[in-house]
Amino acid sequence: MARNEQCKSVDERDSTLGKRLLYRRQFLLSREPVHELGEWKHLRIDKHFLYLHPDLELTVREENSVTAILVGYIFDPRHPSKTNDEIIKDIILGSGGLGDLIGLLKFYVGRYALLYRDKNHFVCFHDAYGVREIYYCTQYNSVICGSQPNLLDRFSKPKLGITKDQDIVKFYKHEMKPVRLGRLWVGDETYVQDVKHLIANHYLDIESLKAKRYWPNKRLEKINLSTGSRLSCSFLKGAIKAVTQRYNVMMAVTAGYDSRSLLAASRDVCDRIYYFINKEPGMNDQSADIRIPKNIFKKLNIPFHVHDVDGPVDEEFKNIYLNNAFWAIEKSLPTIFNVYFKNHQDKVNLLGLGEIGRVYYGDTPRDLDGYYLARSLKYKRSRYAVRQCEKWLLEAKKLGTTYNFDVMKLFLWEFLIANWGAIGNAESDIAIEEFDPYSSHYILEIMLSVDQRQGDIFREMFRETWPELLEFPFNPPATASDRMKELLNKTGLFQHVKNAKYRFDRWKYRRTINSGY
Repeated sequence: MARNEQCKSVDERDSTLGKRLLYRRQFLLSREPVHELGEWKHLRIDKHFLYLHPDLELTVREENSVTAILVGYIFDPRHPSKTNDEIIKDIILGSGGLGDLIGLLKFYVGRYALLYRDKNHFVCFHDAYGVREIYYCTQYNSVICGSQPNLLDRFSKPKLGITKDQDIVKFYKHEMKPVRLGRLWVGDETYVQDVKHLIANHYLDIESLKAKRYWPNKRLEKINLSTGSRLSCSFLKGAIKAVTQRYNVMMAVTAGYDSRSLLAASRDVCDRIYYFINKEPGMNDQSADIRIPKNIFKKLNIPFHVHDVDGPVDEEFKNIYLNNAFWAIEKSLPTIFNVYFKNHQDKVNLLGLGEIGRVYYGDTPRDLDGYYLARSLKYKRSRYAVRQCEKWLLEAKKLGTTYNFDVMKLFLWEFLIANWGAIGNAESDIAIEEFDPYSSHYILEIMLSVDQRQGDIFREMFRETWPELLEFPFNPPATASDRMKELLNKTGLFQHVKNAKYRFDRWKYRRTINSGY
């Protein structure tokens, strides 16, 4: 495949490093035995064969003619001491079928793929954000689904290869943008022929090879700020207590809201957590993401570590890394190798993506269309991105009206967090396990339901759990452009400037389309 032609093949390497790290923490479901994966954990499910890398957890439970197979891990914030096996047993015994299962799963959090089989269904779910990624074949093949598109391609029969859709090829080669530390794909299609990405809030019907939406499944009613904060704090505290009871834990803390909300929720177990920040290229001791958390932890009298990511990267490690996750980029390598792989493989890294609790994309326009969505992802001139967004929006608009939520927040969830966000976890799997306590429908439903006119839910959560954290600034402007944006926001002019720029960009895009270019 084109993605892997950039580096040397590692599939045939007879090295300890290659055997241990190739496709680390990945899984594959197939219709035929995959003898090359004979050293992996494996399980036969009637006519199917499930393979897991040795470092990926597997829990199997059979009750009442139902089989549930957990790939990864799950927590019950209400009962932090419960194990994977106990939780899966609770879910099976508490459900009378697929519909009940969907309702029960929302109260849990984890990073997992869950295969569920009863007399009527054989399906595969993932956690709310889809961070334990699932890619699947849309046509009959020896492989069915797995962690990465290149993993499916590697063991496919007949060979899948590169997509024949030239619009996808053009987007991949010429239009796809790097966003911060990763690549930003749009939609559920992939660069591999007949392989799609299972979007968050969908499950895979393994027999029909179709993705089916299961959430939203009830109308969301508004709740007041105080109730939303109390419920969110209780959930996060339970989730963090649960993960610290099972694993050694590390947590990055920046100048932002999300990571600080996890810090606040960890107050009762802070002695069990290794707090840190990575000093990425371009950062110095006066950068807000270093200076502010250092000041916070100094006042709290809790150890805080600043990691220098600089240093050479082992060439073999690099080659394996670039083969493991399809979207992996070299920019992330120094941090993954010099920090996580060398020093912290024994830990679970806690990440926080709580953007659903804020108005991330600003006010939703009345004339919301596919171009607005694509442009929100920084694709001002990509016809492919616009078409993918238009396809998604056809369903999402109806869902927003029926179930009473902001369509732009669902877009943020399914197209940014569960896509670009999940890629970062997949990249890191070669070195460390990562977990997001926000990856649960329970807390995300709360944040979607809070009446934001009453105030900022994050500040309310800090007041409830650790008020001293409000004494330090959040994401102060670092550049002249940031300061100007902050000033325009305070005067109420920023939205007008933003709207004017959007109308100009849309006019340019339509002009280009109409001209035939």
